[in-house]
Amino acid sequence: MDESLIASTSSLSSSSSSTISSTICGGKPLWKQSKHNGERLLDRDGYRQRAAALCLRRGQKSIEVLLINGGTEGEWVVPGGGVERAESPLDAAVRELEEEAGVRGDVLGTIGVFEEGHRKRRSSLVVLSPKEELKVWEEGALGRQRRWMSMDEAILLVKDSHKPILQAIPYN
Repeated sequence: MDESLIASTSSLSSSSSSTISSTICGGKPLWKQSKHNGERLLDRDGYRQRAAALCLRRGQKSIEVLLINGGTEGEWVVPGGGVERAESPLDAAVRELEEEAGVRGDVLGTIGVFEEGHRKRRSSLVVLSPKEELKVWEEGALGRQRRWMSMDEAILLVKDSHKPILQAIPYN
């Protein structure tokens, strides 16, 4: 693991966006059956609980973030998905990173929760360091692509609703 990356992520804060909060809403978890995705964890406010995998590495000039292509041509997103039964948000982020981006990573920590009110979703923001990039992975076989980008490039290319996630990371 890159010690300088760990040092740079230790000062991560969530102060740069009003859609980022520093705590997960409490309450007894609720489970809702979905036609397409199986069971989904909901909090007491009815928000779907998710985890976003912010995989960071030190590039030649700056910190780079790993993004994956989304559903729309040219659209990039942060890997992530729903928290499954008997799974923590940290475990969900590790699983989603491998499923969607074909990268195995080590958890460095969390930086808060990203809320998409209009979609009723709250995502724990989990920072990871890559330890292995797989040549073949589950969603890669279906055409999913991954790409390492500087933070400046990522903020330009990422889906609008994911911009606050990246803007919450101090990277200069």
